[in-house]
Amino acid sequence: MFLEVASTDFGAALICEVAMIEKYSVDEELLEPGSEADLAESGDAAGRAPTRRPEAAGMGGYLARLVAELRCAADDGHRRIMIAHLFDDTRRMLDALEPVAPFDAVIGVPYSSNRPGVAEAWGARFGDRLRLPADLPELEAVVAQEIARALARCEEHGQKLIVQDVGGFAAPILHAYFADRLHLVRGVVEITKQGVWRAAALPLAFPVLHCADSELKRLEAVRCGETVARCLDGVARTLGHSLAGRRATVMGAGWIGSGVARALRRLDMVVELVDTDPIKLVKARLAGFEAAAAPRRLAETELLVGATGRLSVTAAHLDALPDGALVASASSRQIEIDVAHLAAHPAAPACAGVVARRLPPRGSGAASRRVLLVNDGFPANFLPGSGSVADEIVETILGELIVLQAAIATGAFRPGVHRIQPEQEALCARLWLEMRDAPLTAP
Repeated sequence: MFLEVASTDFGAALICEVAMIEKYSVDEELLEPGSEADLAESGDAAGRAPTRRPEAAGMGGYLARLVAELRCAADDGHRRIMIAHLFDDTRRMLDALEPVAPFDAVIGVPYSSNRPGVAEAWGARFGDRLRLPADLPELEAVVAQEIARALARCEEHGQKLIVQDVGGFAAPILHAYFADRLHLVRGVVEITKQGVWRAAALPLAFPVLHCADSELKRLEAVRCGETVARCLDGVARTLGHSLAGRRATVMGAGWIGSGVARALRRLDMVVELVDTDPIKLVKARLAGFEAAAAPRRLAETELLVGATGRLSVTAAHLDALPDGALVASASSRQIEIDVAHLAAHPAAPACAGVVARRLPPRGSGAASRRVLLVNDGFPANFLPGSGSVADEIVETILGELIVLQAAIATGAFRPGVHRIQPEQEALCARLWLEMRDAPLTAP
């Protein structure tokens, strides 16, 4: 197994947001970091946040070129708020949009954005528009506060609010806190399936446009799964072990789960995929994986990965694992693993980003067991130094968000959930191909 550690008490209980549905047939996407771009400040309209003019960045300035191709004019009819993982690719999207569509507030998701250097770098760029909540409860309070400010400005200036979201924070908060002012909301643009599910569960009074299940998102999601596997390989190496020849169970055979499974198999792991969708199970079997509707060999599983976007790694699953097993999430938020169950047991640090929880023995005379939780149950590939999907792949998805931002500002949409249109996906892909075919140049 992976580690010998001493048992100690763990100070504070982890904050846990657990969906009470056990389901393996869906998966969740993650955003990934890229590289920085320099900025030059410009002026701004009365009462609006400052804007800055982007320099060419990323794939030859793909996002800025997309904004130009869309012929986006300066938008004085809306105010905007962004809730995001504050990675460098998000910065490039903001750089591309802000000359025509500035944001009143940029709010970082805590578990990905509270990294060393973020406050300084992003604060220098966005000033008091940057908000960095410490945890998820504070994130809700900050989002509600910024929405209240933006809606007040909308009333004053005859504008409407657009929110760029990741993970479904905005729509529930809008309905819970601002039911009497939803007429001032133009809509929400969402990137994740988690956000789409949360929106679809509401009696929506405004449109939610999304690219969560676009073909370009699928291509990026598969590589997110590969990134998770690379991260876990690095964790195992830090612990002094190799994944090769060990058994892994991946909960969820969707885009990310399948990507994780394929990458783990390339690391010579023996992988079982678990999913309730029989079509996905057939696909997994034909790809050479062990696959079933429920995990069959947890007692031999030395790496358990949740990749469904729901609670998939339950207390019963955790209690069935052998001593020293690694447990990790490939999903957004802290929803994939029953972290509360683990938090009730003593803990000791194993290595950076990994805590070993000591669970009681399964029978009389048996020894206690250690379960090694990666990144407190938040996405494994948000650990510092985990690497990322290549910028030019991630930027196709950010391009789709820009297309949806333009669409929601200018189009007429009924309340409800609206998927990106095929012709909008094709626009992002066509421009990407043009730039991909251009000669490579030094940065």
